[in-house]
Amino acid sequence: MNLDFYGDDSKGIIKLDPRTKLFLFLTSSIVSLNLYGIWGMVVFSGLLCLLLGLCGKRAFAVGAFAVFAAVVFLRTCVEMQGTGAGGFVLVTQALCTLFLFVFPITISLLMLVQTTRISQFLYAFQAMHLPAAFTIPLAVLFRFIPTVQDEWAGIRKAMSFRGIELTFGAVIRNPGTAIEYLLVPLLFSSVSVMEELAAAAEARGLDADCRRSSYEEVHLSAADYIVMALFGAITIYVVASVAMGVA
Repeated sequence: MNLDFYGDDSKGIIKLDPRTKLFLFLTSSIVSLNLYGIWGMVVFSGLLCLLLGLCGKRAFAVGAFAVFAAVVFLRTCVEMQGTGAGGFVLVTQALCTLFLFVFPITISLLMLVQTTRISQFLYAFQAMHLPAAFTIPLAVLFRFIPTVQDEWAGIRKAMSFRGIELTFGAVIRNPGTAIEYLLVPLLFSSVSVMEELAAAAEARGLDADCRRSSYEEVHLSAADYIVMALFGAITIYVVASVAMGVA
């Protein structure tokens, strides 16, 4: 099972607690819903990319911000064309706006997923005193996603050995074949995997009504408090500005 889907922050300059990353995801969602100014979005997205780079994903953060800057430039050029430039301009502007809207949410989600190991997730949830009825399904879910990735890759490889094409175009032309040769095996495999993972979680005593030890512990550091204070203040400012009709 490939658990690298979740990544880690071993190469990061700073190491943030998973609870801080969850807080960033929440604040990014709130800001994206309430921030309409383009330059405010540039600053906020730049801060998220900077933080992602400090957490160890430097190349990805630089590339993501470069794409973001290109979309901002394209949207600015489109807006300069005016409203009489035709439907293509309107569609392009709408797509650019949608991209800018989801960008902060996507970056914060990737920061949460790609820089946190599963054991760190579970220890953080235990530190939050969440009930076992919540943590056990979550532990199974976290381990289920990368396993399904492996199953998907195996099914596609098996189909290619049999000369069955599963490209996007082939799926569009013959959706029934795609369901028969791809989704049905994946469905049966997923059911089996879920049963095995649930049994493994029970065997490891995840449902025991006691505090569990962990191979690695995560704690809120000074960097966590600084980041939460900064993004919390930004969120309060944006929401207050919208409420007062400023933003």
